[in-house]
Amino acid sequence: MTRTAKALVNIPLVGRTAEVALLLGALDEAGAGRGRTLIVAGEGGVGKTRLMKAVIDQASLRRWTVAEGRSFPVESGIPYALFTDALLPTLRRLEAGALQTLSRGGGAELAYLFPALAAGGTSAADRERQVGRGDPAELKSRIFWNFTQFLSRFAAKQPLLVVLENLQWADASSLELLHFIARQIGHDRILLLCTYNDADRDAHVILRTTEQSLISLGVAQQFHLEPLTRAGTEEFVHQAFGVDPSLTREFTALLYGWTRGNPFFVEETLKALVESERLQLKNGTWLGWEIGELDLPKSIRVAVVDRMNRLGATARTVANLTAVVGTRASYEALRAVSGLADDQLLAALDELRGQRVLVEGTSVDGGIVYDFQHPILQETLYMELGLARARLLHGTVAESLETYYAAEAASHADELAFHYARADVHALAPKAVKYLTAAGRNALAKSANREAANYLSAALEQTDRGIRPPDGTLSGSLVEDLARARQRLGEYDGARQLWSRARDEARVAGDLTRIAIIERRMGLACFWSGRHDDALAHYAAGLEAAKDGGSGSDFAHARLQLAKGMCLLELGRRAEAVDEVQRALIIAERLADVALLARVHRALLLLYVWTGPADLAREHARRAIALAEQAGEKTVMWSAHWAMAMLEGLTGNAASIARHIAESERLADELRSPLLRVWIAEVSLEYASGIGDWDAALVLAERSIAVARSLSQRTLLPRLLVWSGLIYLGRGDIERAKRYLDEAWELSGAGDAGRRQTDVHSVVPAHTGMASYYLAIADYHKAIEIGEAGLAIADRTGYVVWAVHRLLPVIVEASLWLQDRARAELYGERLRRHAQQLDHPLALAWADACDALVAKLLDKDFDRAAVLLRKCADALDAIPFVDAARARRQLALTLVQLGDREGAIKELRHIHDVFARIGAERELTATREQLRALGARPPTRTASAGMAGLTGREVDIVRLVAARKSNKEIGGKLGISPRTVSTHLSNIFGKLSVESRGELTDLVRQQGLPES
Repeated sequence: MTRTAKALVNIPLVGRTAEVALLLGALDEAGAGRGRTLIVAGEGGVGKTRLMKAVIDQASLRRWTVAEGRSFPVESGIPYALFTDALLPTLRRLEAGALQTLSRGGGAELAYLFPALAAGGTSAADRERQVGRGDPAELKSRIFWNFTQFLSRFAAKQPLLVVLENLQWADASSLELLHFIARQIGHDRILLLCTYNDADRDAHVILRTTEQSLISLGVAQQFHLEPLTRAGTEEFVHQAFGVDPSLTREFTALLYGWTRGNPFFVEETLKALVESERLQLKNGTWLGWEIGELDLPKSIRVAVVDRMNRLGATARTVANLTAVVGTRASYEALRAVSGLADDQLLAALDELRGQRVLVEGTSVDGGIVYDFQHPILQETLYMELGLARARLLHGTVAESLETYYAAEAASHADELAFHYARADVHALAPKAVKYLTAAGRNALAKSANREAANYLSAALEQTDRGIRPPDGTLSGSLVEDLARARQRLGEYDGARQLWSRARDEARVAGDLTRIAIIERRMGLACFWSGRHDDALAHYAAGLEAAKDGGSGSDFAHARLQLAKGMCLLELGRRAEAVDEVQRALIIAERLADVALLARVHRALLLLYVWTGPADLAREHARRAIALAEQAGEKTVMWSAHWAMAMLEGLTGNAASIARHIAESERLADELRSPLLRVWIAEVSLEYASGIGDWDAALVLAERSIAVARSLSQRTLLPRLLVWSGLIYLGRGDIERAKRYLDEAWELSGAGDAGRRQTDVHSVVPAHTGMASYYLAIADYHKAIEIGEAGLAIADRTGYVVWAVHRLLPVIVEASLWLQDRARAELYGERLRRHAQQLDHPLALAWADACDALVAKLLDKDFDRAAVLLRKCADALDAIPFVDAARARRQLALTLVQLGDREGAIKELRHIHDVFARIGAERELTATREQLRALGARPPTRTASAGMAGLTGREVDIVRLVAARKSNKEIGGKLGISPRTVSTHLSNIFGKLSVESRGELTDLVRQQGLPES
């Protein structure tokens, strides 16, 4: 079976720990001779059958006899059909002699209940004569008693579990027999487990009275099985696909909101996504989690339609209207749109609540509101209406609600826009434009950019057809509002087209300040999609317009200078960038504009991130964040935290990077921006790669690459490809690494010598990646050639961070392999100088490694080499950075040269599990060969099992989990983000074969923890 097919087969039971414990406790009691009856109620698809299967599996393992039966609607008139379905297979397996012994000669009574046991040709009349004539009540009592005694004697030999499902369709005779048996088994090794759909319970009078009687007698217990929680739904996805929950957070929220945790709906929705390839397995990783909306699978639709068809006519009408309303509907609103009298409406609502179609609640102001039990029910009903009827109902609902809301209609713009737009009636179109525009602008103000784009594009489509609001006017530019929404969503081509249209309008109006603002927006759209030449052209046009725009254009002028400065900075034209930013600073200080000052300091922060000194970058970050917070500029706050996360990532400051990533994630969530999230993902990817969480890093990489492609992120995409390619290189997957690095090389334009403008932040990393590839395949001359070409670009632009981040160490290592002492020392000294200039602990550790390898390979000074390698490894471990393991392998080789065999073996055993855990196959193989050469037996190729396989960071996390700390608390103590804690926990659960924090805590109590 393929991994795709396995994804949704045999999913372990999740979110049912308490329920399973209760049922297994009942199994234990029944096994000890205290028979019980448990009744499990719940909505259709909630997982009653899955829960029963879990108990059946346990009973079978304990060698119980298991009898399973279920009722069917078409057999509700067949006497004892439920018990026949359950017990006939078991009875047929008994030999005739055993059946006679256990029934004490009561075979006729059994045949009366189970006609299929009767001898061939025996008629109903014959069976009745065999059990004897007499009072029917006495006869039934005798048959029931004899059958119950038979079960008791049967269970005395082997405990008996009887599972009876779908009692809502059970025949009256079966329910009567169930009631009798349940009263008699208190001292037998029998457990009766029953289930029913609670939406149908009240309509089945005999079921209701049977259950109430058994519970009142104290011989049965009923509990309600609830849908999965959001955490349970998240665990369901994790178990099915093996993907880190932190990467599916938004998808899980969408799935839970759509299904409300109903396992059947969850499973069928996931199956449909896999079958349609919206979720697909690629290179061992499930991709597609950025899904924005879910469709209704056919299997669910069929089940729901069957359920809806059982509603009365008035209830169905109200359900249809509520489906069209589409939101939590108040009682008053339903009365307004339905036109029903109160008694009719209340009767319909009672039926819908009883059938678990609608749920009743209260609004913030205390009013009564109704909502669907599941959004899927609303979707199904809506689809069943058909297009023409749905349009008619939308028009009716729109006008009724507008009348009902009266003076408060404007505060319900989104609701009214929804209905007027879907009515698609020409006479109602002006009101559709009015409310669509208002709803779009409200959404834009709340950073609900996707909703804003949907509303505003619908409004613009109407106005382009000549339709205007009822008053005939539109305040503000609808085109510009839509352009802002598209740009925030990363839809740059669409945004540029809209900005161009808005610019044409501004030119006709002669509004130079507005032209300047629009040119800056167009420039930003080009900048973020990697069109730097076009961006500079727009900024120049904007500055020209702002120059003649009058006194009100100063603010626009300063923002244009900042934008131009950032673009020049990206292209490595540092001096020009500084000039533009300084001019903007003068204007901002003159205007004393807090928001503008925040942007200026953000620009200076970005300037010093790449060129140093780091302390100056941190000072501008502090000021930018404080000013942005004061001005309420969340986007500026986000970019400042993102820039600091990048800086701390490049310099190896683990605690600080985690803090800034967490703040960036929080702000991106508040701004609801997929674009900002994917930029954060790059920093998280590099961080995870550095600390050795390669599995999580690759999952994040594949997801981020897909999103970056969809958002046309031409600047970011090459870097994502490079960082992913370097991990694949580390794992020895040379072919896949080369594919990623080739694509980064092409996208960045690294091989285009005639390119007029160069995006430093993608071109230099592309050189780093390709140089690393040639180093890995031992083409050292090519590695140096490409490395030095990338270094020349970094030198020309002044971006020393990119020089020290992997590039210089690669050139030094290639030089050492070629015994090129002069080049190795030249670049090693430069690496140390830049590292000290930037206060870059990661680069300082790499510089020590370079000096150590010169001492070892060229000078044969093994004592000095050992000291430097140990210093490097300790510094990298302190960050922590997984390159420490490579340094320790070199240290082991050096210790061998010094005659310290035991010390070398100790270092090699220490790093063996690191390489095994991250999948660094080449380094792992080399380590094992070194151990064999020293006469030591290598460990197994996999990382150590159990607690011994945990890293130091993982041990720290397990200890805090056992102390009942939340992910947020753990992150605070360890200086990492809650999302990173979640990633670590996923790895820990996999290593220790546990499924929850509770199981992990129990394991710690049993086994203790190794030293961290």
